[in-house]
Amino acid sequence: MENKSLSALLTVYDGEPAIFYQDVPDDTQRGKWGEAQYPRITFSLDTFTHAAREKAGSLSVDITCSETGATPEEIEPFVKEALAGVLFTPTNGDTCAVTWKETQVFSERITEREAMLLGMSISFDVYDFPCMETSDPDPIMAINYFARWWDKSLSVIGVSELPGIFVPTREKPAVYFSRISAVTDYATCAVVWMNGEIGVHFFAPTFKDRSEWLEQFSQALALAGEVPMLDGSPMFLQRVNGNTSSDENAGQLKLAVRYGLLRKKKYAHTMMKANMNGGC
Repeated sequence: MENKSLSALLTVYDGEPAIFYQDVPDDTQRGKWGEAQYPRITFSLDTFTHAAREKAGSLSVDITCSETGATPEEIEPFVKEALAGVLFTPTNGDTCAVTWKETQVFSERITEREAMLLGMSISFDVYDFPCMETSDPDPIMAINYFARWWDKSLSVIGVSELPGIFVPTREKPAVYFSRISAVTDYATCAVVWMNGEIGVHFFAPTFKDRSEWLEQFSQALALAGEVPMLDGSPMFLQRVNGNTSSDENAGQLKLAVRYGLLRKKKYAHTMMKANMNGGC
């Protein structure tokens, strides 16, 4: 994502702002560096698997400056701004978002003759948002379908086709539904009733924007009372627990739902049938 304010503070390498992944080109490539090697940014990404779908990795961004030119303190706010509230979707991977964790200051002098290098190391937590749809009857499938039907401007993470870099807006927010729990309630001869809980994560620029969308969505669910499953059976909305002060990664709403697993007729093989034929 292009950020002109950030680019203007950085030096240039090969005609582009000096932002590198893990490795910085050798300083002997004077022709590509232009007039100076600083300020520049180097970032690295470490990913891991988390069973609860919480933190999926960490992003580290190092800002390195010399004693001349822009300072790390000038650049840091633009780095945070460029990453905050942005959804990243790789070509072959799940949508993710980052949240600022901490910033540490560093300084070093390579040789006695060279100027002091000043810098900041910014750490971000990476949160993963994989599609949780499984097989019908599936409460996540049902609520995804309901959300898309309810408002066409809403991007449903895991279902809607998102660009590689997507910034939710007030007019076009994004929502994600996570599966929190599913337990058996009771069974009859026709159906097995399940109680489940679904997390609702709304992405919009400001707290006010998120709160308004959450309220409208909660009211729509309350008025509907139920959400149709893809097999035609209803998923009943039992309770909505909300915490608008919670962030998008943790989820602001929890929906308590009840749905049924319809018992299918057993297949009767023809070999299991007795046929009586008359004759001698």
